[in-house]
Parts: sequence; structure tokens; C-alpha cells
Amino acid sequence: MLSAVRILPNEILLHIFQYVCEENLIQNYPWLLDDSPPTKFTSPAITYLPAMVISSVCSHWRELALSLPSLWANMTVETYYASEISEEVGFLDTIARYLERSGDWPSRLALDIQGTAFLRKESSLFQLAQHAHRWKAFKYRGYYPLRYYSMLFHLHFPSLAELYISSFTQLVASSDLDRFEHAPKLRALSTDKVPISRAPYHQLTHLSIQRIGDASEMTEALHRYHSVKSIEIELWEINYDLDEDAQLCTWPNITSLTVRKDHDCSGSEIMMVFFSLSLPSLKELVIEGAGSRCTPWPGEALISFISTSSCTITIFTLRDLSLSDLDIIAVLQVMPSLLHLEIDDGEWHNRYSWQDRQSPITSLLISNLAQPQFLPKLHSLRLISHNKSGSFNGRVFVSMVQSRWFRPGSDMFMAMLTAGRGCIRSVVLKFSWREVDAEVYKPLRNLDKEGLRVVVAGTNGIQV
Repeated sequence: MLSAVRILPNEILLHIFQYVCEENLIQNYPWLLDDSPPTKFTSPAITYLPAMVISSVCSHWRELALSLPSLWANMTVETYYASEISEEVGFLDTIARYLERSGDWPSRLALDIQGTAFLRKESSLFQLAQHAHRWKAFKYRGYYPLRYYSMLFHLHFPSLAELYISSFTQLVASSDLDRFEHAPKLRALSTDKVPISRAPYHQLTHLSIQRIGDASEMTEALHRYHSVKSIEIELWEINYDLDEDAQLCTWPNITSLTVRKDHDCSGSEIMMVFFSLSLPSLKELVIEGAGSRCTPWPGEALISFISTSSCTITIFTLRDLSLSDLDIIAVLQVMPSLLHLEIDDGEWHNRYSWQDRQSPITSLLISNLAQPQFLPKLHSLRLISHNKSGSFNGRVFVSMVQSRWFRPGSDMFMAMLTAGRGCIRSVVLKFSWREVDAEVYKPLRNLDKEGLRVVVAGTNGIQV
């Protein structure tokens, strides 16, 4: 009765509960297939069924949890179907309990189905399909594509805004997407292929395509979905002859572009994207690799793309790419309006012991960031290094941050605003393979007290 948590207002407790219950994982357990389950249980129960656990703590928490249907509306369901095996009764009862307690609240459902396409009438899919009218987001991943499950035909999805579908064995076909013809609020689609179908493509503002191999396939998709403003492209290894003289395709509506490459992709496909497109409205650019040693950094193509597009990039993210500090400095020099920069050198340093490449996060990069004419408007910086060695001087980093920070309201702060310069507001520096000397970064604690958000962490924990 004396516990401090009892004096928290119910509204605060409910906010905390909502953060904890972003996902409830319900798995058909025990998993009787020869293949391993999608998620292997290694953590406490609250990691997987937080709404159920919270409602079992005490009568007060139970009353609060049952009063908030949104706690029960986010489900990840992992199951399997087999002609000789029925789904566990406890598994089906848990799904039923979540569906009942979530009421009419818009739900987010992630469904992973393994095994055969054999269905019983009392299956979990039958239960879930009865609530398709309140799906706000639906993610399907399974051994068989959706078209094998007839019970999803002729359904209406009046609340569906986000759709993610993929299959382990076959590409998505028109018949998989046709069933979402009646989805008037659909805005985001993620799939491996986007064939012609009756789905309302004209409504889409976000598109994610997981298998792109050539420029014609990419431009055809953009032609078809002219309302899209944000696009994610995953490149696969396909025989492709790079043609730097190919005609550019201009797409004035795209404001965000994410380019990912498959592990086996040669890297020329990344250059293909930048040589093929002109995006004059682009604000955010994300490039993610797989750390392959044969991946060429598309620096020249990227610089040419930015120049040709005449775009103003304000958010730039690099993850898991093998490149040098000089490579990234050259690209950043053509982004004078950049506000947010994130560089994650990726774990390829550790995945490939034979590969001894330098991380781009070096003292040379930091020294350039200390120059007032280099990224003059920068607001936030996030650097994550997985490199065990390399050239990095913590004191140079501290000096750079100090040179970019001006206390809000001070004369220098107002002078910098008048001159068009930005003030750094957030700095994150993390090392996954080395310790951080707290004494070196101690000066940043004072800046943190003045209002700068600072996080410096290493294998010895968070030091600032």
C-alpha cells in the first residue's frame, strides 16, 4: 500500500501501459512443425503478452487494462496449419480474448502462417477475418501467398491504412491484392512485387517494393502510382547493364527515398537508381546496404543525382555500407541544407573477419563537422560505430559539439540564427565494441544541462 506507483494518476499509468503494449505476440505453442517458429521465446512473458500480464498484476491494474481497448488491439499472431494437426485450444482462446477485449478499436494485425494451406473452420484465420472491418494495419508473411486462403475473399476493409504482404515461396500476384479492392483508406503498401490489380493504388502515398532489379521496373512502378510521396526500394542481384546515359525520369512528388540492397546485390543496382531518377522535391534520403565487400560506394552517382535533381535534402541516413570518411565527406559537401544526419557503419566489420576496412566514423569526419561552413544548418547528429579499431578521438568530438552549440536565448544564438546557421540540438554517439572514457566526454554533461540532448554510450554503458 505504501508503493510509490499507487500515487500515479490513472492517466499516467494508462500512458505507460500503452507504451508497453505496442505488440502482443500470440504463438501457437507448442510449435509442432519441423521448422523453427518465427519467434523463439527467450524473454519474460511480458515481452510477448504485455496486456495479459498487466491485467493480472492487481485488481486496480486489471480494471484499468480492461477499460482501454487499445491495449489489446495490437497483435502479432504466429501459427501453422497442417491436415493432421489442429491449433492449440489455449492459443485460439487467447486470440478470442484479445479480440473481445479490444472491442471495436482499430487494430494492427501481423500474421505469420507456416505449414500447409489446409484450413479448419475453427482456425485462427477464421477468427481474425471476422474483425477485418477494423484492421488499421495488416501485415502478412507466410509460406503460401494470401490467395490460397479463400476466407479472405469478398471482405471489406473500411479502416485499413497500411498493408504489408509477402510469401516465402511465391511472388505476390494480382489475385493477392485484388481482395483489398474495398479499402478506401489505404495509403501505404509494402510487397515484393506490385502487379496490376484492383487494389486502390491511386490512393497510395507510401510504397515499399522489396524486389527491384532494373530501371524499367522501378520507373513503371512510379508511373503507376503517381500519388506516392514516399518510396522504399530493395534491390536484388539481377543481371543489369548500367547505362549512365539513359534518359532521366523526373518524379516531382517524391519527398522521401529509401534504397536498400540485398546481401548478394553487386552494388551497381544502387548506382542504377541514382542515374535513372530525378527527384526535385526530395527531402529525406536513406541508403542501407548489407556490408558486402564487393559493394561499390555510389558516391559519384549520388552527387550527380543531387545536383541534377536540384533537391534540398534535410534528412540523410547511411547504414551498413562499406565506405571511407573521404567518401562521405564528398557527398555531405553537396548537402548544405542538411538538418539531420545519421551514420551507422554496420556490423559488417565483425561479420567478415577477413575484411579490414575503415569505418567512415573517424576523427577526419568529425574535424570537418567542426568547420562552420560544413553542414551549417545541422540540428541533430547520430553516429553508431561497430568497428573494433579505427581512428576516433573523443576530445575532437567534444570540441566539435561545443563549436556547434549555442545556449538558447544567448546573443551568439541569435547571431547564428540571423546568419542562417543552425544550432546542434541532439547528439548521439554509440560504440558497440569499445568502452567510452567518461572523463573525456565530461564537458558534454554541462551542455546537456543547458538543453542539448546528448547520449554517449559504449560497452561500459551510457556515460553521458
